[in-house]
Amino acid sequence: MANRFGATSVATYIAMGLLVFTGGVLATPLAAGPAVLLGLIATIMLMAKGRGTLKQFGPTTSQSANILMIAFGGWFLAELISTAINNQHWANLDLPLRFLIGIGVFWVIRNAVKLRTELFYFGILASAIAATSYGAYQHFVLEIGRVIGWTNFPIYFGNLSVLLCIYAAIVVVTLQDAASPKVRQLLILAIPMLMFAAFLSGSRSSWLGIAGMLVIINWQQVNRIRLIGGAFALATILAVMFALVPELSASLRMTEAIHDVQKILGGDYSSSIGYRVQMWKAAWLMFLDSPLIGVGSGFYPAEVARLVASGAVGSALVEDPNTIFNQAHSEVMDTLATKGLIGLLAYLSLMFLPFRLFRKLAATKNAEARTFALMGQATIIASLMFGLTLATFKVQIYCAIFPALIAMFAAMALNLSDKNSATELRHA
Repeated sequence: MANRFGATSVATYIAMGLLVFTGGVLATPLAAGPAVLLGLIATIMLMAKGRGTLKQFGPTTSQSANILMIAFGGWFLAELISTAINNQHWANLDLPLRFLIGIGVFWVIRNAVKLRTELFYFGILASAIAATSYGAYQHFVLEIGRVIGWTNFPIYFGNLSVLLCIYAAIVVVTLQDAASPKVRQLLILAIPMLMFAAFLSGSRSSWLGIAGMLVIINWQQVNRIRLIGGAFALATILAVMFALVPELSASLRMTEAIHDVQKILGGDYSSSIGYRVQMWKAAWLMFLDSPLIGVGSGFYPAEVARLVASGAVGSALVEDPNTIFNQAHSEVMDTLATKGLIGLLAYLSLMFLPFRLFRKLAATKNAEARTFALMGQATIIASLMFGLTLATFKVQIYCAIFPALIAMFAAMALNLSDKNSATELRHA
């Protein structure tokens, strides 16, 4: 199985690269980036092949790789089926194609020698400093109400800041004995910094990730006193943030959310939440029209316009130039609308197959391996929560980092667990 995986992976990446070059690049420049990356990954994998195969790592690695291939490949395949049957442009494969890169990331990291986990921890700290300082500069100097950081939208910046905050918190909580005191102390400082960066974005959905962090930590049966203390510290940090930047209480838009709901109850959908309700309704109607394969990602805007013209959904979705209606602002609803039940099955596999893998990897006795498995679980839960109000996999930055993070955490957990017996891991 292991040797077959190695040969199959290389052949798959070369074939996908050729497919994109012949069927995509010649027709649209959008697919050029993934095609180049796929070619690069195929080359790296061929080079890594000379250093060793997955056979030397045992069946656990082969099973993990197969799980990732099914999860990432299934998501791409669902888009491919919808694109082909709905006779859409091949440019629709641009984003889902990036998920296949995760297999190459897994292979390369699994074959890497002496990766230093401290570099990853200090990377979190560096990101905290960069996000906080740049976010503060945008808000206080450039006077931007909702900062976007290095992204092109506040929600993206808020989500990524919260995700990094979750990673820092997991390292601090789970590596009390394994990590050096200096590393833990620095990451303790990173937590409020990243929370403040997310706070500056004014994104409401980002804070759902904090709830996910508490759930993850609670599942690991961390000392309840520390958990309560952490919750108290979180509340204190939020209070201090409101005190330091009073106007941000408006940017968090909590009161605005209440006002939006009141408007909806009165039949007025011209608000942030109101637009989403209309988008979800439109997506549901599209799903009913084509429940198996959906209407196709490329036809989504046209379908919205058609539903507006028929009076099925509110006209504000096309009248307001600030409204984004090229996605349903919900991962599940957008998937149902554009890929149907086939897409929903692929999405659930994309989320829960790797999550089950990380649960298994967390059974090792190696503390750092458990930490990386925890970060993998947190990434999936955060993605699910972010996807409640945003179709994250319609956004380039999420499609680039999600498969890479999942593959990296899985490979790192396996690398670290090699220090202990792999027998208990396979039977956990």
